[in-house]
Amino acid sequence: MSSLIQVFAKAPLAGRVKTRIAKTLGETAALNLHKLLCDHIIQVAQTSQADEVEIWTTEPNAYFDVFAAPVWIQQGRELGTRMSFSLRHGLSRFDRVLIIGGDAYSLTPDYLNQALSALQETDVVLGPAEDGGYVLVGATQTWPVLFQKVPWGTADVMGTTLDIMLANGIGFHLLPEQWDIDTLDDLRKHAPDLLQQLEDTIN
Repeated sequence: MSSLIQVFAKAPLAGRVKTRIAKTLGETAALNLHKLLCDHIIQVAQTSQADEVEIWTTEPNAYFDVFAAPVWIQQGRELGTRMSFSLRHGLSRFDRVLIIGGDAYSLTPDYLNQALSALQETDVVLGPAEDGGYVLVGATQTWPVLFQKVPWGTADVMGTTLDIMLANGIGFHLLPEQWDIDTLDDLRKHAPDLLQQLEDTIN
């Protein structure tokens, strides 16, 4: 079964990425953090067993050229619409598709390989996040309902998604809980190495 990983990442533009962290560390540090996270997660994806890795971003940006990966522009106004579109696009060419967030710093190649393996046995695989969302979603067919009426950006994303799958008879597999980097507290707790790098650029 062929496999594809789609990395969802905003274009690196000052003032438009990691805005919560920018309030404390400044827009330049937030932009640098965004790039560090993207560098890391794209390399992790490219080290996995996936046949191909794509970058799905918000608008064209030369920053992504260095990764030697196809770059696509997200389509739709809300996150659910964008993911539904990219999943459909990917499944028209590959048997298994994973979507991961560009700030999911805890992901490893082995974790992604586990997700791909799970899709040999089930319809959907999810990587729960400790904040109530998820850092990874994968499927072997398009499930538009999976992304509908989900309160994106809240602690209810994962719970709502589970309810949708149970109500629609969608088979699924849950991977171990992960975390992503959205706030300064996330940095302090999970990625002090990144925080030190950012502080070095500020000082």
